[in-house]
Amino acid sequence: MSASEVDGGAVVAYCMPAGPNFQRVYVKVHGYIALIICLLGSVANSVNIAVLSRKEMMSSTNSILTALAVADLLVMLDYIPLALHIYTNIADELNRNSYAWALFVYFHSIFSQTFHTISIWLTITLAIWRFVAIKFPQKNKTLCNRRNTNIAIAVAYVVCPIVCLPIYFAMDIQEITKSHSESDNTTMNGTDFLNKSSIKEPMYAISMTNNQNLLTAIFWIYSVFLKLIPCVVLSILSVCLILKMKSSDRRRQKLLKKSAIATNEGEKTRLHEEGKRGGRTDRTTRMLVALLGLFLATELPQALFGLLTAIAPHLFEICYYAFGEVMDLMALVGSAVNFVLYCSMSRQFRSTFRRLASKLLPLSVERDNEPVTTTTTVKAS
Repeated sequence: MSASEVDGGAVVAYCMPAGPNFQRVYVKVHGYIALIICLLGSVANSVNIAVLSRKEMMSSTNSILTALAVADLLVMLDYIPLALHIYTNIADELNRNSYAWALFVYFHSIFSQTFHTISIWLTITLAIWRFVAIKFPQKNKTLCNRRNTNIAIAVAYVVCPIVCLPIYFAMDIQEITKSHSESDNTTMNGTDFLNKSSIKEPMYAISMTNNQNLLTAIFWIYSVFLKLIPCVVLSILSVCLILKMKSSDRRRQKLLKKSAIATNEGEKTRLHEEGKRGGRTDRTTRMLVALLGLFLATELPQALFGLLTAIAPHLFEICYYAFGEVMDLMALVGSAVNFVLYCSMSRQFRSTFRRLASKLLPLSVERDNEPVTTTTTVKAS
């Protein structure tokens, strides 16, 4: 990193030249990596929706997981044409600076941010629901019933687009000339350095607002309200869930010990069954804590980077663009791997997936004869 003096004023040129140099190298492979993740993630989230919405999987928690999979699927489907057109040579013969393409980029910026925000707040809802389930088990069926769950999902899908409204007004489609593009900071619908050598007039590009107050407000909304606060809330909830799991584990061990020495067969059976139920609850909580940990690993770096940009807005054009593709990739990875997590930690998910696959695939798939409990959430193994 270096600092430079421009016109007698101190202008700190962070990320120069390392940031742009990194982007020029990474952007050559970003599109292909993103395409692979999006295609695999789209299939995985489609499977999540199909499995979690099955009758035997119906529960409040699984309804939230289904809504989360829908949001993640839409984010990935939206990113595929962008990756194809901007970051690969697959569709490089098409005009990347047409009005139609600029309109799509504008739509993509709004659509992806909105549904990613929905995904974030559904994850928070999931953590709150699970905390209530293990902290207040007597009130769980009342507080986290299907009606309240559907309301929470609907609120996320309605309120998040409203929260993202300032972002809608931060960008504009402008008709520009080649000389104009070479002399200002207009962003050319993706990576500006890929397009300048091949564009023809007239051309269109997405430009950020010149209203610095609005731009600063947007950075604060993005970094604090849409990123940092959710990360802090999820961190607190994750710690609470872990502490509660340890407490429940100690209680379960005591119950199992009591059942081992109990002389009354009825009391012995009751204590043993109660201990087993607690074990299943803890395994489900562990799976959800792993889901929250994955979310924090992909979102917290973006939140901190966004906060830095909000504190020093001039870093946006210098640093934010340089690492924008990396942050996109982190978000895509976080949206793609839930299927792997469910399969690795949930026996009920694996069992339902195998039965569903046996009906859809022409191959003979061995059916799982284990009975399925229809009143519980995804059970971890």
